[in-house]
Amino acid sequence: WPRDPSYLWHGMTVIAIDGSKDDLPATEENRKEFDPQSGLVHEGRGHYPQCLVSTAYDVFRRLPVARTVVSIHGSERQEALELVSSIPHGAVLLFDRGYPSYQLICSLRDHYNGYFLFRCPAECTFPAVEEFVRSGRQEGYILLHPSNSFLQGLSRRQRKKAKVIQLRIIRLVSPDGTISVLLTNLLNQSDFACEEIITLYFRRWEVESYYRDEKVVLEIEQFHGKSSNSIRQELYAVAIMSVIARTLMVVTFQLRGPSTAEFQFKNAIMTLA
Repeated sequence: WPRDPSYLWHGMTVIAIDGSKDDLPATEENRKEFDPQSGLVHEGRGHYPQCLVSTAYDVFRRLPVARTVVSIHGSERQEALELVSSIPHGAVLLFDRGYPSYQLICSLRDHYNGYFLFRCPAECTFPAVEEFVRSGRQEGYILLHPSNSFLQGLSRRQRKKAKVIQLRIIRLVSPDGTISVLLTNLLNQSDFACEEIITLYFRRWEVESYYRDEKVVLEIEQFHGKSSNSIRQELYAVAIMSVIARTLMVVTFQLRGPSTAEFQFKNAIMTLA
């Protein structure tokens, strides 16, 4: 990949991690493997079984770097930890509102040598977050304590090792007035300004756009195979195809592209096809 600072943030790669539900062919094998409670015989469920696809996505290079495919009843947080094991150290990891938990944040602190940035609801969340929201401050620092539910699943020895985690917290106010916060270990305010962190978080939307491209441009849900193994093959293959297309787009742009235009992902895919 070309060495260019425009693909980095403060010299670091930025990876968004997010999950998506994909509709699958309605075969008994797929129901058993991915979604046993699917089908019209189950009240409130659709005909097609679904799987949970989790992707680690480089938001500046705009390509997937790791992926897992599991049952629709899988845990997005657990899959996030699986993905992190495939991501080189030294990156900034972006997470949406469904991911914050003491266990995940603790695991990242202990096992990932890099930074993370979570969006977190202002209500029904960590007590320290709720206290910060009531204070009216724009930013600050909080101490994240392990929850009782987390401690209940630990041995006495493990409970003694469960430490308080210091995090930086930044208030976000949506146009409709909804308040949420950003939680991060980017603690140094002089190195990482509040406005920079907020802008960085919203680059997370790139992974949402990528899922849209998979479903609309690449039509991933129109699977060719019917077996659970072929489903996995196609979901990984579409990510590999995206990496090849993005890489060739950038290399070709450097060699031949005009300075005022950008090659289109859809056209690149069609050309490769």
